[in-house]
Amino acid sequence: MEEDLRISPDIQTFNILVDAFCKEGRVDEAEAGIDIMVERGVVPNIVTYNSLIDSYCLRGEMTKASSIFDSLTSKSLKIEEAIHMFREVTRKGLNPDVIFYSTMIQGLFRVGRCGDACQLFDEMKAQGQTPNEYTYGIILDGLCSNHQLEEALSLFHLVGDNKLNYNIVVHSILIDGAGKRGKLDIVTALFHELHVKGLQPDVRTYTAMIRGFCRVGLLRAAKNLFLKMGERGCPLDNVSYCVLLHGYLKDQHFDDVEILLQQMGRRSYSLDASTLSLLKDRTAAGSLDRGLLKLIGMLVPKSWTVLQVGRRS
Repeated sequence: MEEDLRISPDIQTFNILVDAFCKEGRVDEAEAGIDIMVERGVVPNIVTYNSLIDSYCLRGEMTKASSIFDSLTSKSLKIEEAIHMFREVTRKGLNPDVIFYSTMIQGLFRVGRCGDACQLFDEMKAQGQTPNEYTYGIILDGLCSNHQLEEALSLFHLVGDNKLNYNIVVHSILIDGAGKRGKLDIVTALFHELHVKGLQPDVRTYTAMIRGFCRVGLLRAAKNLFLKMGERGCPLDNVSYCVLLHGYLKDQHFDDVEILLQQMGRRSYSLDASTLSLLKDRTAAGSLDRGLLKLIGMLVPKSWTVLQVGRRS
């Protein structure tokens, strides 16, 4: 086609080629075909990926099939198309495993379809697939991210003393969800429960606590916990600094802002978008010394080439 007829293959041509390789079990060559498609600017569609997913499922490589679903539900295709592909897999008599279901559930939560996600979770259990820690975390995080903290807590209490609840990730998700809602009583209760269960807080747990304190204006408590992180063998990270800095800016603790910015500079950390925006607003209003603009500029991620700290039209 290309050499003799000088015809460039289109999406239909590539799909026929990919499908043929998949039906012959030559998945590596099918993937190579998809790579060539992308290189030439031909965007793979639902037909392309359906062939690949079917092939992986038939070979029992559900993890690889799930990874394709994950990319589809987050980037390439609309969730309705991903659901259609998922149903096609089950219609053909193939049995999705826990990872496969978990990936689909996560995609539904990403687009705010909590009811469908929970329904699929129930379907997964009905099909004899036992939720693991990964699935459980996806459910709790999905509910919290979609402002359904009460439902997440209900599930947490329903699971009770099951080993799934003896997991620092689960507690961190719930602490973060409760903190963002300003439910400090729930935050402190969950944090206390860690000690009872013998679980060690990690950086995500502490950062969620700090965010919760900042949310309700308890800056002193947030700062104390921030300082204790290092003492307790939990190194501070970029997110921890941005969360506390954002809290200082909102509550106008400007002396603390300057100190924290200097510390971030020494650690080569960078600002997130919302904190940078707040810094620029406070500086423009005269609340912060404009001499800090150079330091703030150094904390802007290098990839944000379009941002110019302190610029005003």
